[in-house]
Amino acid sequence: MGLLIIKRKSGLGITSFVAAWTTLATLNAGCGSLKLDRPLRVGKTDWPTFARVGSRINATTERITPPLSLDWKYDITGGIGNGSPLIVDSLLIVGNLRGELYAINAYTGKRRGWVSFGGAIQGSPVVDRSTVIVPCSNSRKSLIAYNLFEGKLTWEREYGDIEVSLLLLDQKIYFGNTQGVFYCVDKANGEMVWKYEIQENTKLKGIRSSPACEGKTVIFGAEDGNVYALDALTGKQRWRFQTSASIVASPAVMDGSVYIGNLEGVFYSLDLITGQPKWKFSAGTSIYANPSLANGLVIFGTTGGTMFALNNDDGSIAWETNVGSVVNSGAVVSGDLAYVGTLKQHLYAIRITDGTTVMKLEVPGRIKTSGVVAKGRLFVATDENLVLAYQGSDL
Repeated sequence: MGLLIIKRKSGLGITSFVAAWTTLATLNAGCGSLKLDRPLRVGKTDWPTFARVGSRINATTERITPPLSLDWKYDITGGIGNGSPLIVDSLLIVGNLRGELYAINAYTGKRRGWVSFGGAIQGSPVVDRSTVIVPCSNSRKSLIAYNLFEGKLTWEREYGDIEVSLLLLDQKIYFGNTQGVFYCVDKANGEMVWKYEIQENTKLKGIRSSPACEGKTVIFGAEDGNVYALDALTGKQRWRFQTSASIVASPAVMDGSVYIGNLEGVFYSLDLITGQPKWKFSAGTSIYANPSLANGLVIFGTTGGTMFALNNDDGSIAWETNVGSVVNSGAVVSGDLAYVGTLKQHLYAIRITDGTTVMKLEVPGRIKTSGVVAKGRLFVATDENLVLAYQGSDL
C-alpha cells in the first residue's frame, strides 16, 4: 500500500484535506484480515447490540461479584466512541475512531482478526448471525455490512455521518445521522426503506441519540430537544415531545414508558403511546449517559458526578451516589450491582438496592463507553485504546 502525500497549496482549506483523506480511507477499506472459521451462534445472554437489546435496558441477570481481577487487556490502537463493545458467541467485537473493527476472543483476549473501513466508528455496530453492520462517520460510505464468516463486504451505502449505535428490528436497520435525517434500511442489501427528516431543521440539528424500540415503535432524541416516536414500518411520526434542551443520550423503553435525559439535566418519563410526560426530574447537571432499567428503577449518571436511581412509576429518588467525576456513559446492571466508569479513571460497583458503593477500582484511562457483562466477565473500554476484561470473585 503506497503513501499518499497531500501538499498544501495556497487556498487549499480543510475541506480539501478531508476530501483527500476520505478518498484514501475509501481506497484502503478492507485492510487487515477478519475471517472466522465457523458461523457465529448468538446466545441468549450475548450482547449483539448496544445496551444488549433493542429496548436499551443495559442490564443482565448474569452476576459479576467484586473484588474484580484483571483477566486480560487488549490495545485496539485507536480511541473508542460512544457505544460499547459487543459480545457474540465467544467473540468481543469493538470498533475504534480510526475505522478499524476488531474481533477478540472473549475468554483469552487473543485477537481473531481486524478489518479497516476507513471512517470513524463512533457508535456500536449490530450483529445478526455472522453479519456485522457498522456505522461510520467522516467517510463517504457510512453504513457497511461485513460477513465475518466469509471475510468480505456484503454491501456499503452512503447515509451521511452516523455517530449513533445501530438498532436492528425485524431485519431492518434504524439510525439517525448528524444532518438530522433518520433512516430505516433493509439489512439484506442496505437499500433505504424510508427516511424521516427533522421538520424545519434550518440549523441542521443532528441526531446523536441512539434509537430504542418497543413493539413497532422506534424512539430517539435529537439536538433540537425533541423526542421522536416513529412507526417502524412506515416512518410516520406517531408523536414528538419537546424537552428543555438538546438530547444526545439514548432512550430506554420498558412497559410502555420511554426514559430519557437531556443536556439541561432534566430526565423524563414519557408515555410510549401518546408521548405525554408521566413525570420529570431535575438532576442539576447535563445527562450524556443512557439510562439502565432494573428492579423498578431507572439508573443514570450526570456530568456532575452523581448517579441517580429513580422509581420508575413516579420519578421519586430511590438513592443518589456521588462518584466524584463526570459520568458520560450508562451503567451496566449485573444482578444487584451497577458498574459505571468515570472520567477520573475509576470503575465503580454500586448496589442498586440502596446505592452503596461496594467497589472503587482505578483503571488505565477514562471510561466514556458503557461496559458489558457476559461470559463470566465485565468488559470495559477506556480512552487509552484499551479493552479490559475483569473476572469476579465468583468465577
